[in-house]
Amino acid sequence: MGTYTYLTINFLTILFPLIMSFEKKIFFFSMWKFVFPSMLIVGAFFILFDSYFTYLGVWGFNPDYVLGIYIYNLPIEEILFFLTVPFSCIFIYECVNIYLSDKIKYFKSNIINNLIIISFVFIGCFFTTKWYTAFAFIGAALYLIYNIMVIKSNHLGQFWMSYLLILIPFIVVNSILTGTFLSNPIVWYNNNHNLGIRILTIPVEDFAYNLLLVLMNITFYERFKSLSKVK
Repeated sequence: MGTYTYLTINFLTILFPLIMSFEKKIFFFSMWKFVFPSMLIVGAFFILFDSYFTYLGVWGFNPDYVLGIYIYNLPIEEILFFLTVPFSCIFIYECVNIYLSDKIKYFKSNIINNLIIISFVFIGCFFTTKWYTAFAFIGAALYLIYNIMVIKSNHLGQFWMSYLLILIPFIVVNSILTGTFLSNPIVWYNNNHNLGIRILTIPVEDFAYNLLLVLMNITFYERFKSLSKVK
């Protein structure tokens, strides 16, 4: 696929959720008015951060796998990534709410929340000189604390159940991006700024980074839904 590789990954990431958005029971299409504002707000934050870390050389992109169109020193495919991935993740989240609603009410997330917060803060604070490690782990921990203590989210049980499913496509997509099935990675990482621990070819920081990306999108998504009910 050459220069269309990253673009194709984005297309395949969103294809099934997009088609199934019109399925009668899911009818995710009716939720798009909450999905798109969430993606744009969170996406803007991540794009700025991503651009800055690209500028610093924390990571970069292989020109052999992108079209060569850049915005804020990011290939257009990377910007699309912050739209296609959240869209697909919120779709999975909604499917969990619909098909596993009878199990969600029995799911207690307190233990998971505490384990994630303690371990992520410890890792992030211990490796502050590794920029990606510090940002990914501390950022995810702080946002989880914000959900629990500040806005007192009531959707964390649903989030964790959906996140277990989200991890499946996440591992597939990120393993391709980081070079598991390619001769060279689409996205390369400067190991001076991460732990050098990989699952397949995926830096362990990507799991915390993805957690933050998905949780932020779902938090805004739920917020916009709740505001519409108030009206």
